[in-house]
Amino acid sequence: MKLNRSNVTLALLLFCAGLLTANLVSHTGIARADSATPAALTIPSPVQLSNSFTKLAKESEPSVVKIVSTIQEKPSNNMRWFFNGQPSNGNPFGDMNPFGNMTPNMPQQQPRRAQGVGSGFVVDRTGYILTNNHVVENATRIQVLLPGDHTEYPAKLVGTDPELDLAVLKIDAGKQLTALRVGNSDAIEVGDWAVAIGSPFNLDQTMTAGIISAKGRDLGERDHQLQRFLQTDAAINRGNSGGPLLNINGEVIGINTMIVSGSGNFEGIGFALPINLAVNSYNQIIKSGKVSRGAIGIQFAREENSSLLKVYGASTGVFVSQVNPGGPAAKAGVQVSDIIVLAFPTKKN
Repeated sequence: MKLNRSNVTLALLLFCAGLLTANLVSHTGIARADSATPAALTIPSPVQLSNSFTKLAKESEPSVVKIVSTIQEKPSNNMRWFFNGQPSNGNPFGDMNPFGNMTPNMPQQQPRRAQGVGSGFVVDRTGYILTNNHVVENATRIQVLLPGDHTEYPAKLVGTDPELDLAVLKIDAGKQLTALRVGNSDAIEVGDWAVAIGSPFNLDQTMTAGIISAKGRDLGERDHQLQRFLQTDAAINRGNSGGPLLNINGEVIGINTMIVSGSGNFEGIGFALPINLAVNSYNQIIKSGKVSRGAIGIQFAREENSSLLKVYGASTGVFVSQVNPGGPAAKAGVQVSDIIVLAFPTKKN
């Protein structure tokens, strides 16, 4: 079959023209894209992202206060001796001083004032506030700062419960305050949300969140044998003491009290006094100014030593480690190392 040479030539010319046109269109498109003005960025309209935490913050923050305590530190006239580079609180030469009286004209040190910052929260709209006892202990002046108010309101110390590290304050703000709702700490379960609010490092209204990581935590302190803490990983630092620990509903379930730390700052474990314990003491304090509870005047180990109990022929019980002089136990003849094998016997029908 023979092809017409003119037709072949025409076909080749059309094919080349098509390739040239496609190439020009492609380059023109790129050039137009490169030279086009980029679209301006726009900010969307504000949207209220309502969730449990933002609602909790808005409702609870007006009730959380900052507490500033002024403490008068006593001057010290004791000379500190250094021996081998280490300080010593006593004279290493005993009653003899080979250097004589080298500082006869040394001026007396003046008392020094120190301030501490803690947190607290309103529990009654007339101005009653709960906090830790160690926040206001030995303070010569206590001042309370309300959220959004730069006035330093003088606070009256209504009463304390050192056993639970609890203190009740009262201020007169000239207006009704917003009180936090009290929850039931016995209803809390491990894994529940926990929110801490306070003034860590003097940063007011700081809110942190975590979970309840343990309940009924006993830290083994002899001076606070009634304390059983809620443990949380919500960040608690210096200045958080006395502030509230809240559940997800914004109810107070504890009072932030202490942390376990090697650095002095938060390392993942904090402790709060359960609010159920605090409520009983608070009710007594606002009524009588003090807390009264039954005690026989002994201290004992928290955990049973079954092996040692067997040596003394007992299967259960606790060893008495200390007897308070003049207390009911001392008058009854209880002595250190005695074993209490039964308490509060009940009459069987």
